[in-house]
Amino acid sequence: MHARGPPGLPTPALPLASSVLMLLMSTLWLLGAGPSLVLAPELLLDPRQAHRLLTHALGHTALPGLLLSLLLLPTLGWQQERHLGTLRFLHASSLLALASGLLAVLLAGLGVSGAAGGCGYMPVHLAMLAGQGSRPRRPRGALPPWLLPWLLLALTPLLSSEPPFLQLFCGLLAGLAYAAGAFRWLELSEQRLQALQEGVLCKALAGCWPLQLLPAPGGPAELPVAHPAGVRPPTPGPPRMASPSLWPLSEGSAPILPGLRPVQPLWEGSSEAGLAWSGPGFPPGTPLWAALDQQMLQEGIEASLLEGPAQGPESPLWLPKSSVSSLRLQQLERMGFPTEQAVVALAATGRVEGAVALLVGGEVGTEALVTQGREGPTHPEGPGPP
Repeated sequence: MHARGPPGLPTPALPLASSVLMLLMSTLWLLGAGPSLVLAPELLLDPRQAHRLLTHALGHTALPGLLLSLLLLPTLGWQQERHLGTLRFLHASSLLALASGLLAVLLAGLGVSGAAGGCGYMPVHLAMLAGQGSRPRRPRGALPPWLLPWLLLALTPLLSSEPPFLQLFCGLLAGLAYAAGAFRWLELSEQRLQALQEGVLCKALAGCWPLQLLPAPGGPAELPVAHPAGVRPPTPGPPRMASPSLWPLSEGSAPILPGLRPVQPLWEGSSEAGLAWSGPGFPPGTPLWAALDQQMLQEGIEASLLEGPAQGPESPLWLPKSSVSSLRLQQLERMGFPTEQAVVALAATGRVEGAVALLVGGEVGTEALVTQGREGPTHPEGPGPP
């Protein structure tokens, strides 16, 4: 969405969640609410203070810590929210803030001094950076992604005394655990995310300005692309697989599902090296399950033919009847085609339409002999045994 600014000069809206976080942290600082949000393990014994496990990230008691958190939100937070979408960004930030708080309280309970007792958003920044994992594509000369959180961990104590170093380290550990998939069971499912984005509130916030709720990239909440009349839309690529990392896989690293016409390399000495099979073509709108079913049928035909007896240069081809679909064979037999030629045509094409085209065109000879089983020509249905 864009603002209704001067004609021809629309102003882009700001990401909603990270911008609201900046306003909220600044307001809490002005109100002096930072000390009431400090992560103090002794206060957590009161159930009414359990909110500190999450809200400790919003409070600040030192001005340098607040300025550093506010500076990193436009630098890192806006980019992360645009990449993940507002709902996923909020979910990941809340989850990592809670995880870093629990880890700090656990270390404090084990007697580690300095593990808790502070507040600030810097542990969440470290967790989000560490949780993005290792991206395969980065500009030449840029620092490796895994080095950025460690570098920020080393520089933060030099710039601000809040929060304590061990609490920062807990945030980094929470991000590493997130990247390893430890919190995968707490992730938002695609169905849940779609239901939330289609809610009345989210749809209203998606049209607001200057703060806008950003949909998850690739989700159904994005506006469809309209193609001009007569222009064929591009064929959609393979679906992406779910990743435990905060950052989706790039185009170069997305796992590819089995295609409609896969290329299988042949190793030296393979019995398939002398065969050239060209699978039937499918229209772009063919469902994946139908294409995979047809591909499995074709591979079964190839395997059944390869398991047959060795053929001499002048010997007729013995073709097992079980190598083709019985339902498709019955369709061809009802059309009046001979069983032997129908089996050969189906074995060559795998489809009834292709087999009919071969049979009508007279491209199927009578040299092949059809057997009932797959072991040998015990009871052939052809003109007779050789």
